[in-house]
Amino acid sequence: MTEEHIQVGGHVSSSGGIYTAIERAQKIEAEALQIFASPPQTWRATNHTPAAITRFREEHAASGIGQVWIHNIYLANLATETPEQLERSVGSVVNALTVADGIGARGVVLHTGSHKGLGLAQFLAQVTNALQQILAQAPGSAVLALETMAGQGGTIGKEFEDLGTLLSKVGSPRLQTCLDTCHTFAAGYDLRTPEGVADTMRAFDGAIGLDHLAVVHANDSKTPLGGLRDRHENIGDGYIGADGFRAIFAHPAFRGKAFLLEVPGLPTDAHPKGDGPDLENVARLKKLRDEAHS
Repeated sequence: MTEEHIQVGGHVSSSGGIYTAIERAQKIEAEALQIFASPPQTWRATNHTPAAITRFREEHAASGIGQVWIHNIYLANLATETPEQLERSVGSVVNALTVADGIGARGVVLHTGSHKGLGLAQFLAQVTNALQQILAQAPGSAVLALETMAGQGGTIGKEFEDLGTLLSKVGSPRLQTCLDTCHTFAAGYDLRTPEGVADTMRAFDGAIGLDHLAVVHANDSKTPLGGLRDRHENIGDGYIGADGFRAIFAHPAFRGKAFLLEVPGLPTDAHPKGDGPDLENVARLKKLRDEAHS
């Protein structure tokens, strides 16, 4: 793969040993993958043995799969009003970055947190200090990518300016961003047409800088434009649609990025509500990428 090549992959389970994610990614023909380093709804960190980490590195190297990302647990909130939750949140991100360093991952994606409608300004010093503390404690060079958010519940990252402010305040090359297509669209940035994508990425560049875009979460949206709800849909079945993803792939800002699916998956007899990123969604996304670049 060239540096310009967009890698299409998805979030896969690593239950049964962190290295099991490689085989699961291969089954859906993913070119990149994302995992949780620990169960996303609990504070307790999983203990990955040195043998499991070594096996992950070996199987990853042999697989031909490209970028690896870790998604931090969902409980973390750097804008929390309780010192105990803040300490646990910081610890969870340090742990994820430590695992990322161990397995050779590109970085960790983080939902920065929620100010519950009070505004980022009220928590800016706290969140900035927490991010600086995380990056000081975490070994290696894995990046921390703050995710764009849909805005429900006062989440930080609804406006690109939120993330741009944090990157500017922290001032570390290890602090980057993850653009989630569903969240960004639900937050009011139009991704359905080439013109909409161009406007959106112009706004991203002005607020954050295109050089700070590290990875993409590729999800269609069950929510209409500006609906402020985080509801992922299978590729082509939502309000962004196939034309939107073609336009996204065609924009130069996305060259060389990993596009990681976090979609529900197509319904099957075994999984009537879908089983997460599947072979069909990977195939749909690859087809749209190839059409955009043909």
